[in-house]
Amino acid sequence: MSNHTLLASASAVASAAAGGMMFVFSTFVMRGLDRAGAVEAIDAMRGINAEAKSNVLFLLAYFGAALLAVVVGVLAAMNVRAPGSLWLLAGAALGVAGAIVTVVANVPLNEGLDAAEASPQVWQAYLHTWTAWNHVRTVTSLLAAVVTMVAVVQR
Repeated sequence: MSNHTLLASASAVASAAAGGMMFVFSTFVMRGLDRAGAVEAIDAMRGINAEAKSNVLFLLAYFGAALLAVVVGVLAAMNVRAPGSLWLLAGAALGVAGAIVTVVANVPLNEGLDAAEASPQVWQAYLHTWTAWNHVRTVTSLLAAVVTMVAVVQR
């Protein structure tokens, strides 16, 4: 097995892990917070967001998946005629897409929540918008894993 195939496999696993983290929030964490009540949910989400911004292991796992996808994508672009390279490029694009959504959608929503006065209206607006974007992150990360593994099998 080549180094590139090992790197692509690691990228697929990292994307699957990132997707799994987002899947948990999409399927039950946000709903669980919502059950606690608006003010309590906002306080809890503020704590989760503060921890996410400062937790090195989380940041490494989540953004490391995107970084691995970039490396795999660049290597695939440099050898685009190799079997599976187009799949690797697609997987890389999907792997990076989730990180982009995080930076341009979810983080600004988190910052807005931090600055807002806690109220049921603020929570409901945040909950629905944040969760919708989180679904996008979940799907892109999990698809990145699948597509990248298709490429690995073709190599």
